[in-house]
Amino acid sequence: VEAYAGGGATAAGLRLPGGLHGPGAALLGWTLTALGLALAGPGLTHLCGRLLQSAHPGAVRLLAGRGLMEEATRIGRPVGVLCAVASGAYAMAALGTDSATAGPLTVLGGLVVAGCALATLGTAAVEARQARAETTAALVRLGAPATALRAAAALRAGALLAVFVPLTVLVAELASVPLAG
Repeated sequence: VEAYAGGGATAAGLRLPGGLHGPGAALLGWTLTALGLALAGPGLTHLCGRLLQSAHPGAVRLLAGRGLMEEATRIGRPVGVLCAVASGAYAMAALGTDSATAGPLTVLGGLVVAGCALATLGTAAVEARQARAETTAALVRLGAPATALRAAAALRAGALLAVFVPLTVLVAELASVPLAG
């Protein structure tokens, strides 16, 4: 939708918050992109877990991968939404929108949306940690070192970052194309 809007925009377009203007379909494209990232988040999180377990994993990689696969539905959507919010912020920055051009209400709205996305992800992470509490306690009782548990948690976070950060940048670059002209 955004590529179609950017390629055939002959009218003046729609005036968006932050002093931007562009084709009206670009806003529809951004909405569809955010919805798609939220819906794809659990699948991508599950894929991260599966990739961690592939190719003869050790105990830490296996624990991290199984953890991501189990938590995919719980933390996938908030990670996808945060990815959509971050890509929107990155696209606005790439288009040269600053706080002086955007106005105070646009900046406040952006901060509220980003804060809510971060709070939702934080809540989902706490819920996932509480759901893993029995498993973690059982591993500690069996003699698993605490460093292995911390390494598995760091590996889970690193795998999510390795997948979602490039995706965020790619989506932001593609989303800013229709408005760059």
